[in-house]
Amino acid sequence: MISHVPASDDFLWQVTKKHNAFTRASTSGHGARFSAEPGNVTAEVSFRASGLANAKTIDIREHDGGKGKPAATCDGKKLCGSFKSQAGEVKIAAKARPDLEKAALARISAINKAGRVKCAA
Repeated sequence: MISHVPASDDFLWQVTKKHNAFTRASTSGHGARFSAEPGNVTAEVSFRASGLANAKTIDIREHDGGKGKPAATCDGKKLCGSFKSQAGEVKIAAKARPDLEKAALARISAINKAGRVKCAA
């Protein structure tokens, strides 16, 4: 049984750009649209940032690290330690998508500034 059919990134973007389960509309009335899809570090609805339409993505998420402490992951790997070590892990993951490295570092920085990331034990 085939679970997915290979298709080009451009075709997948044309199919999913207007309607998918991850698109969120702004409630402020300005008509802004955001994306909550896995692999989209900028939350913008665009081909460049899409985690669905691109074969290579950088996925940074917050999750429950256990014992009520939140933690972060980058492409499935837990990030802990100092910000410098976390930024190094993100730079390694961003070698596949150098155009998203700055956005990924900004996301890790925002998570750290919020004080939500502690070492995931």
